[in-house]
Amino acid sequence: MATDNLATLVIGDSNKTDNELKEMIDFFKLSDKGITVQLHKDSKNIQFEKLPCLIVNGKLVYQYNAIAKFLAEHSSSHSGKSDIEWNQIWQYLEYRFTDIQSTKLDNTKIQSVLMEMNSILADNTFLVGYQQSLADIVLYLGFHPIANFISFEMKERYNHFSRWFDQNQYLLASTFHLPRIYFSKNNLYSPCQWP
Repeated sequence: MATDNLATLVIGDSNKTDNELKEMIDFFKLSDKGITVQLHKDSKNIQFEKLPCLIVNGKLVYQYNAIAKFLAEHSSSHSGKSDIEWNQIWQYLEYRFTDIQSTKLDNTKIQSVLMEMNSILADNTFLVGYQQSLADIVLYLGFHPIANFISFEMKERYNHFSRWFDQNQYLLASTFHLPRIYFSKNNLYSPCQWP
């Protein structure tokens, strides 16, 4: 079924965030709704300030969070159900780039962020509402390198985070082709061993 082109995402060749947005289009099944992807090198008639860039009705949208929000708004199930939920989702999008992306090599910051996430997820299956949202997807993608880095002991210590991460890994595995992160099903460490 052919549809009119609602928007076009223009991406570079191998940028991680560009590929994440492209995979979101696949995950949300937005190509059926007229959202297409085009490589920058194939866009000869438009000059772009930076990539990624979303073209909607001739207007250009550049920022990752704004593009991700646009994509989620056009999905049938991953957007906020109210203004409050959209604000919560936006908060987590910002959190990824302000707190998570900056934690790559700082073990103290990693533990602080994991402790905070573990506390948030102690009583929640998902970050916003009662089903997976854009917040869960974006934070899962941001936490993937960290989850790959941390020990089984830390995964066990931050068990709510680990449960959430493993669940999102399962739900997103067919679209976001990231290496699988393994978690122990049995407790390996005693809580009294933790500092």
